[in-house]
Amino acid sequence: MFTITTLTISFLIALSCKIKKVKAPLLEGLLWYVHLVLLFFSVISVLLLVNDYGFKGIRTERVFLSLYAGTGMILYGLSKGVVNARQFYLLCFFSTPFILLFGIVFPPLKMLTVVIGITLLADGNQHRYRIDDDFSLQTSSLGIFSPHPEYALVEDKYWFFEKVTGPVIDYPVIPKTVSAAKTATDSVHISISPGNAPVEKMDTTIALRR
Repeated sequence: MFTITTLTISFLIALSCKIKKVKAPLLEGLLWYVHLVLLFFSVISVLLLVNDYGFKGIRTERVFLSLYAGTGMILYGLSKGVVNARQFYLLCFFSTPFILLFGIVFPPLKMLTVVIGITLLADGNQHRYRIDDDFSLQTSSLGIFSPHPEYALVEDKYWFFEKVTGPVIDYPVIPKTVSAAKTATDSVHISISPGNAPVEKMDTTIALRR
């Protein structure tokens, strides 16, 4: 819920600032610096994700992207009504809810808008099961689009980063319990109990380094 909460609050703040015509040049200037810093980390996050890497933490990249978009909305609310490239850039953030609303109301775009909206706004369900100090098993699902979790192997890399390799196993069942334990220096035993009978329990061993 972090993404939708952040963007909703940011949109309401921006809308309030526009209606009340708030003028806060110092706050606007400081927020621009924060926005540009978040832009930098957002670009890095996207580049990392494309290469199956990421910052440490389950949803760190989504936090950067959500705050980046949120600060863009607030900046639009604080900005002056001068038509220029900067104003158009900020309008892209502020107009997102209206575009999604139009897509839902307009029948030909309804399904596409729902898919895009859930993908962009839904955080999904993610859990991590520790293997050792360097590895963990991650399960991730996204509501109706991914009801059964995908299992990925997460490895700590280079101080602040981690590598996500997946899917490492195929088990299209909602798990009740998941356990992962090393059987050797380069392998891990994974045991998954299904949440619904009569599906058989999953027991498998995978390599830690691929």
